[in-house]
Amino acid sequence: MTKCMTHQAAAIAVGVGAGATSISLLPHLGLDAVGAIALSGYVGALLPDIDDENSLNFKITRFLTKLAAVVVPSIQFFYRPTDLILAVVLSLFMVSRFWDLLHAVMKRGSRTHSVIAAVCLSLGVAWVAYLTADYAAALPAFIAAGTGYLLHLLLDDLQSAAENGLNEMPETASALTILGRGKAVELYGIIAIGLICGFALWGI
Repeated sequence: MTKCMTHQAAAIAVGVGAGATSISLLPHLGLDAVGAIALSGYVGALLPDIDDENSLNFKITRFLTKLAAVVVPSIQFFYRPTDLILAVVLSLFMVSRFWDLLHAVMKRGSRTHSVIAAVCLSLGVAWVAYLTADYAAALPAFIAAGTGYLLHLLLDDLQSAAENGLNEMPETASALTILGRGKAVELYGIIAIGLICGFALWGI
């Protein structure tokens, strides 16, 4: 529980920091974009735990995904109808069997605790931010989500070091590995998410 509360505090700090930084450095952004960026930072710091369906971080992320599945198409309908079809397809996917499928692929294999997952899953967050608040929010949302994600991994390493002793923690236990550990299908699933979202953003 302490570990989860630490991650929650870090996620809130990243979200608030991302929003404040956006207001300071990108004053032309609207409140919708700033909100999407702040929320991206918060969600990014929770994403490494989506491999554990019993964790609070997983449940919060799933709830926010279902909320986004309603909010995003509504925004498209009123402000950007050209992206409405894409938003509806994405929403139907997110509220159907998305999380069951994702969990079946991940299954606590620790692939989500890796740098490549930080990049690929943050691209997914950036895509949702784009659909919510247009192109100006995409890159800041990616940076915010990636920062939150890597902070989560760093906190995992620091906690492991504190529990086991700096000299006793094996190098392979680090959460800041490039590919993580687990089955190959988990890695392929994460890369596929990154490629799909990356191509979607590239085509903006």
